[in-house]
Amino acid sequence: MDTPVIFGALPFQFRILAKKELWPIAFIGWYLDRSGQIPIDTRNPRATLSSLGMGVKALRSGMPLFVFPEGGRTPNGELQNFLSGAAYLAIRAQVPLVPIALSGVYDLLPIHTRHLFPGELRLTAGEAIDTTGMTVRQTEELTERLKAAIQALSGQAVAACTETEVSLA
Repeated sequence: MDTPVIFGALPFQFRILAKKELWPIAFIGWYLDRSGQIPIDTRNPRATLSSLGMGVKALRSGMPLFVFPEGGRTPNGELQNFLSGAAYLAIRAQVPLVPIALSGVYDLLPIHTRHLFPGELRLTAGEAIDTTGMTVRQTEELTERLKAAIQALSGQAVAACTETEVSLA
């Protein structure tokens, strides 16, 4: 449900980086292709770099790009390890990286079920992380900063952060 939530909540045009495996799925793949979303082939390292190159191109042209840094659904609702793609893209394009936390989405549609459970959803955007002057050698460092920022936004101490919040109740 993360993708419909962000499309419903963010008030500007953007693209998402999504697994190539979604493109053959009826309706979903058609929509992703038709709306200009960027497929990433995670099974082939060379193809992954090509996909990331398309993401860098979109960012450099001024198009915001939404990346799911965990690379997939969480099995238990807890934050998983982050892949370095978001940090790599931001550094290569020399654009700020904006941490965004989604809360309540796992409870809405837990993994391995097709039943929706009503509840409060929250999208919280944190302060942008500047990447000016960073090199790809700092990708892991930036990935850790991103994860720490999202963990802080996801916690109960959100009020102490400076963020923009969109409630989707």
